[in-house]
Amino acid sequence: MSSIEKVVELLKKTAPGGPAVTQPNTVDGHDTADASQNTQKLNIDLDYLKEHGVITPDTMESVKAEEFRGLKRPILRNAFGRNAVLVDQGNMVMVTSSLPGEGKTFTALSLAMSIAVEKDTTVLLVDCDVVNPSLSRFLKIQDNPGLTDYLNDSGVGFNEIIISTDIENLKVMPAGRQFSQSTELLASERMEMLTTEISQRYNDRVILFDSPPLLLASQAAVLAQLMGQIIVIVEAEKTPKSAVKEAISLLDEDKAIGVVLNKTKKLSSKSYYGSYYGSYGSYGSPES
Repeated sequence: MSSIEKVVELLKKTAPGGPAVTQPNTVDGHDTADASQNTQKLNIDLDYLKEHGVITPDTMESVKAEEFRGLKRPILRNAFGRNAVLVDQGNMVMVTSSLPGEGKTFTALSLAMSIAVEKDTTVLLVDCDVVNPSLSRFLKIQDNPGLTDYLNDSGVGFNEIIISTDIENLKVMPAGRQFSQSTELLASERMEMLTTEISQRYNDRVILFDSPPLLLASQAAVLAQLMGQIIVIVEAEKTPKSAVKEAISLLDEDKAIGVVLNKTKKLSSKSYYGSYYGSYGSYGSPES
């Protein structure tokens, strides 16, 4: 059975409102020194995040946080070969969806928070949704130089676009300024060089990409080729099965692909890990 057929079968078996079953040194001459060289430090408003349902380091005892633990465990195993086969470039993880509004940004941010509390793992959260940079807006870094500035060769160094935060083990990269061909930059050779470099240089770090929806920007599928792991967010009771099938068909079956059923009315009472990742309740914002 192909990956597409497995996903469609998974959705068929998930009753509306019921639990989802899971089977689970330089780039182009620019300095890629660690982000500590950037003197800016972002103070994240944890109360604001909690108001919008995002998990934070001080809510790690919640049911929601436990669900994200179930999501991150197979990701970390694939990334670092902990009791599992090491996935090629497994520390490069893309969070996407078929369509806008399914909760990928919420999932990416909460997942980053969950990984950041690990004792031996740091995470770099990258806003790759350059047309609709909701992650950057949510963290109030939308006016900072970011990914597009670097990819457009605007004279911005790699270390200048990574922002340290007051959450230990968490760094963020804004989407950057809008350019006339911002989405095309994601499919550029410079982007490929960047992802290869940071995957190898920071092989002890998870690099988490909040990417455009697969059916909204063709560059998202190109970006997926550069990743080791791909998480596809599916909104329960809303996303058409045909859209999920079409989105999955754009991905390489040899990649480690996970599906997250988001905004279900009832949390799963069990967890199963394998080819697919977890399911989450009706948490909701930001929704892109």
